[in-house]
Amino acid sequence: MHASDRHAATLTDLIARLQGPAGTGEALKAISESCEAARATGLGRDVGAMEALDAATASLDPILRESALAAVSGDLRRYLRILDMLDNVLDLASLDGINQIYWSMQRQLFLMRMDMATVPDFVTDHLFAFYERFLRQIALRLGLTPAARPAGMPDTGRVVIVTNQFLSAEHQPSRDLLLLAVRLQRDLGRTVLVLNTNMMPDRYYSPFVPPFAAALEERLSGEQTVRCGGERIRMLSSTAPGITAEKLGGFLSAVEAFDPDMAIAFGGSVIVSDLLECARPLMCIPTTSGRIVSLADIVLDFGGHAPPAGNGRLARSWRPSRFGLSLRRSGDTATRAEFSLPDSAFVCVVVGNRLDAEADGAFLGLLGRILDAVPRALVLFAGGVETLPGRLAMDGHAGRLRSLGHVDRMEALMSVCDLFVNPRRTGGGAGAAQAMAGGVPVLSFDGGDVASVAGPSFLVTDDAAFVARAAALAGDPVLLEEARQEARARFAAVEREGADNTQLSAYMAEAAGLFAARR
Repeated sequence: MHASDRHAATLTDLIARLQGPAGTGEALKAISESCEAARATGLGRDVGAMEALDAATASLDPILRESALAAVSGDLRRYLRILDMLDNVLDLASLDGINQIYWSMQRQLFLMRMDMATVPDFVTDHLFAFYERFLRQIALRLGLTPAARPAGMPDTGRVVIVTNQFLSAEHQPSRDLLLLAVRLQRDLGRTVLVLNTNMMPDRYYSPFVPPFAAALEERLSGEQTVRCGGERIRMLSSTAPGITAEKLGGFLSAVEAFDPDMAIAFGGSVIVSDLLECARPLMCIPTTSGRIVSLADIVLDFGGHAPPAGNGRLARSWRPSRFGLSLRRSGDTATRAEFSLPDSAFVCVVVGNRLDAEADGAFLGLLGRILDAVPRALVLFAGGVETLPGRLAMDGHAGRLRSLGHVDRMEALMSVCDLFVNPRRTGGGAGAAQAMAGGVPVLSFDGGDVASVAGPSFLVTDDAAFVARAAALAGDPVLLEEARQEARARFAAVEREGADNTQLSAYMAEAAGLFAARR
């Protein structure tokens, strides 16, 4: 079938989906699948097809329409239109609906599904400004006025850490948050309160595609004491859905009662911490190399060592420091037989929690080129998946592409692998760190968390170099051993950088000074 014929069939299906029901999560998921199929065929680059799609969907809900066409094309100008529409009704629209749209956009940016070249300043000049206006609406409509500490009051030695989502010890950012709390209490002598706000949407409030709803840990509600690293950490959580005065007012009242010297936003777009920007010194510690949105006085880097573009607030608040990743290091090892792997195989591994999306057709095609170049190679996929196993079963290299699903013994798995292979994505930094700690070299393109953790020695520029590097490591035991040693050394350097308590304390003091200067 010619490309034009494939585009015609895909276009017809997509138009029918968009003109059909869109009022349920299942309907939105079906539309999203059709959008992804259109994207995969290259329909978004077909000017005629996109013009036909534009014309056929002109009468549809504008949020549905613009988000769907953005999903197909990656064109951020579609998102600008959505922001303009929301600005026109910002004082009237549902706060939960706006929040849904905002986080759905952020999700697409995180997954690297959008073409940043279409609007290079989208985050710094457009999304960030919209987020500020959204926060003002939340405060105004819900009557939220955080109480500021009187100037000149002595320090209390208390710090509040605010996160959008704390789940469990299985969740890497949650483990990293606990590591921060332990360091603040044990090493810096602070008393910590964690606010688990669950402010990302946990259900669908808008017809935006693809829809996004965050996971929620129902048992984490109210007040808990979490034990970690010999420390007892107090946590307040709310699993109540939506953006309500009771929920946000409760968190702000808890901050006022705790009376911290400063607040730390753990992650980007942490609504409750950013509402405190006028009342307390605020620092932000990102959990990814993705573009961070925060009103904090100080926003740490994730290791990329490059500030946001321009001279705006995000660029001024940026500081070149990486916070450490918490790894499970028990010394657990395994034999290849435990994972049903031949001793002679060159074992590549792909690790992640979003492999259904990240291990797309292009990446599987790239892995196929490696398998063709290295006959003894095979590829393992570690992480929870739904659709990936079916796609692997239909691949021409099916017998050499193995999905393991969720793996508890990740350190043991790394002990039997030769190469950590990274898709084009934002996340994956913790998986790469775990691999390097075990002496498994990384193969990645530039950009994203893995590239940030791995450093330039493990990066390649294009697909041909990607395949050539894998083949070289598979064919030269001396080169592979050198890469293993370099991986361990790189991990040690990253670990030292992330564990610098003196630097962390200095940035906290700087944030306090900046707050005092602007109050």
